[in-house]
Amino acid sequence: MRDLPQSRDLMTLARELLLDELLPLLPPERERDAHLIATAMSIAAREARADDWPGEIVGLLNGFYDEMTGDPLGRFAADLRNGAFETSPSRTAAARAILWRMTIEKLREGNPQFLAANGFTGAGVKGE
Repeated sequence: MRDLPQSRDLMTLARELLLDELLPLLPPERERDAHLIATAMSIAAREARADDWPGEIVGLLNGFYDEMTGDPLGRFAADLRNGAFETSPSRTAAARAILWRMTIEKLREGNPQFLAANGFTGAGVKGE
């Protein structure tokens, strides 16, 4: 339904132009700024390309709590801080699985090179 090229493709094109054409023209003291902008553009492009993993996490949290009202992520964070899962091995395992999924998805968007450099592929399982 959107016009082409899509925003993520425009972001990729703009990033390439910044790094390939404009960066060489900048004074050395501004190169770091250009690289920071390029990194932010990469993250934004990956977020635009990504699945709805935040919605999936909210779905997992809604399933994790029998009755959910309000902010499931806020409740989960508070429960983690308060040690609410320490007395139940099954709840601890489920909470760790949700945290692992969140961590992998955040790294996939923010720093996929870290995942690749440490052997994480596929759904975040080493060597998969």
